Amino acid sequence: MPRLALLLALAGCQPGADPTGAVPGARAVVADTAAPGAPSDREDVGTITVHVTLGGAPVAGALVSQPGTTTALSTDETGTVRLPLDLRQDVLGVMAAHPDARIAGTEYYELPADGDRLDIALTAFVDRDNPLYVFQDPGTPERNDHTGYCAHCHVTIVDDWVVSAHEQSARNPWVHDLYAGTAAAFSDAAACADAGGRWDTGIGPGTGAPAGRCYLGAGALPDLNADCGETTPCDGIAENTGQCADCHAPGIDGALGGRDLLDATGIAHDHGIHCDVCHKVESVDLESPDPGVAGRLRIVRPSEEGTSPTLGDWQPLTFGPYPDVANPRMGSVARDHFTDARLCAGCHEHWQPVGVVGGTVDTARWPDGLLPVQTTWSELRDGPLGGDPGISCQACHMPPDPDVGNAADLGNVLDQPEGIASGWLREAGSVRRHAWFGPRSESEPMLGLAAELFAETTVEDGIFTATLTTRNVGPGHAIPTGEPLRSLLLLVTARCDGAALVPVGGDVVGDVGGALDHQDPGGDWSRWPGAAVGDRILVTAATGAWRDDPSPAPFSDWAPEDRGLPETTLVGLSTITAVAPDGSVTLDAPLPAGDRAVRLPPDTGLPAEGDPARPWEASPGFSFSKVLVGPDGARHVPHFRAVDVASDNRIPPSAGVTTTHHFDAAACAAPPTVEAVLLWRRAPLALATERGWPLIERELARVIK
Repeated sequence: MPRLALLLALAGCQPGADPTGAVPGARAVVADTAAPGAPSDREDVGTITVHVTLGGAPVAGALVSQPGTTTALSTDETGTVRLPLDLRQDVLGVMAAHPDARIAGTEYYELPADGDRLDIALTAFVDRDNPLYVFQDPGTPERNDHTGYCAHCHVTIVDDWVVSAHEQSARNPWVHDLYAGTAAAFSDAAACADAGGRWDTGIGPGTGAPAGRCYLGAGALPDLNADCGETTPCDGIAENTGQCADCHAPGIDGALGGRDLLDATGIAHDHGIHCDVCHKVESVDLESPDPGVAGRLRIVRPSEEGTSPTLGDWQPLTFGPYPDVANPRMGSVARDHFTDARLCAGCHEHWQPVGVVGGTVDTARWPDGLLPVQTTWSELRDGPLGGDPGISCQACHMPPDPDVGNAADLGNVLDQPEGIASGWLREAGSVRRHAWFGPRSESEPMLGLAAELFAETTVEDGIFTATLTTRNVGPGHAIPTGEPLRSLLLLVTARCDGAALVPVGGDVVGDVGGALDHQDPGGDWSRWPGAAVGDRILVTAATGAWRDDPSPAPFSDWAPEDRGLPETTLVGLSTITAVAPDGSVTLDAPLPAGDRAVRLPPDTGLPAEGDPARPWEASPGFSFSKVLVGPDGARHVPHFRAVDVASDNRIPPSAGVTTTHHFDAAACAAPPTVEAVLLWRRAPLALATERGWPLIERELARVIK
């Protein structure tokens, strides 16, 4: 196929169409008689004078580059630059980029005669968003047979993206349960009633159509709207949608911002955060209080009418990190926010006002009326890695792909020659994987790189003491980060002579660890309805001191007594040996006085990776979480219900937290050993149990000493 015809075909055009129609002012490809890939006797280095105009006038500051190299220089006030060329490439490209225009350029098979000047005419794109534009279908590894799909060219990128949490963001059943106040796990009226829910007709996620749903527990729609939720579903009628779709389903066609998550159907629901949404982000406004496409992410969808039917109704417009992509199918404009944390901050930083009906904020505690719900970006910005411009979210969560030489796979897997249509091979590591590896990734989860446990032990007067330090050794942000329902649980056990030692004091897991039941001092600790023989009752008490561990901002700047973290210790443990019909229990030892009694199942040892989650509150160990409080005083509530952040003891980057745990070792003949494991939890156990969510234990670190 002739080279020009190949360019047209790969760009989605037909022979005879105007190849430059999608890139106003772009210079047509300069074809040459030399065959692609033919040997060349050229010198290794040459130069060319490039003159760039924007809207017909010379433009300073345009970036001129040779694709496939690191050579890039800016034009002077006359719009001119003398660009060195690496002549070892079989196809030579010269591209010009400017923030206000689509990238344009040309390609050669031979260096122009000495003294020739290359003129590149740039035309400004229309800088306004077009709500009539229909977001492009990203495709999938199975749906990629034409250029209407991003997957047609970007094969390896789509392979990674399609299994990412971003791709699943709008159809995630946990998100929809929390949005509407439902429990999708209970899929018929009988199962719903057994779980304590109400079966009613709402809107099926992704369908826009009526569907039976189990309404159970808190939800953004019923919590944020006063006129629905108790007896009537809020689906489709709620006015306050809690900004959920602005990040979880940003690709709903039409007006952006404040959309109902249940409006997401088709591509917007099935593919969540997809290619054509992210690459329509023209800029990031970090001063905007509104997350996602409602404010912080400025979306610009193309407004110019298309000039080629095969390229669509509108002239293509795409924003990306590279200044040398001139394929007319893309209509690319270079933006540097794709290479740093600003783009991620569009959604992964969220300070919200109190929105729950009847809720108010304590302005003495939160003077601006905003609660720090998600602070991943500011944790990175203010942490030890925040001052390094080379460190970004992408550095870890979008690692370089060593097997890919270009973001488009026309040259990687389809064996097409280099050039404007298929791109040029880039330096190794220039193309990043679009997998956004994180704690939920099926492959390459980040948890194993996040933390380490360090143990020290002593034995004195028959008491074995284990001192554990839990350290954030990997991320540039706190652990856990992101969704405030997440937590870390440190579990500690000790053994000697083959038997487990009885804990007798020390730090314990907080209430985020979950319990079968609990009672405060005013309860009847001799009665535990629903208890079984073998269950344990653990009693904890506050010491009167406040913990002063490293914490993320703003808690890091507060006095210990304002951080909401009382020092709590284990003061007693008994096992149930008999249960009467009225719930009265017989214990193997009397319970001491304390502030809280917690019922847990029998001790079966520390969990392994992937085990079903079980209750751990009051167990020897510790917990790390951001504790959101609802208007009724309930702790660990979803963020839309929060009126306060009671505490935040998540571990900042490079910081460590030390805890102490005591065990009875009076009968030990051999030196005792300690074993500890650090777990990551996606949600509190009580919430997962209520909604029927499968919750498993995920291991970050383990130590035995």
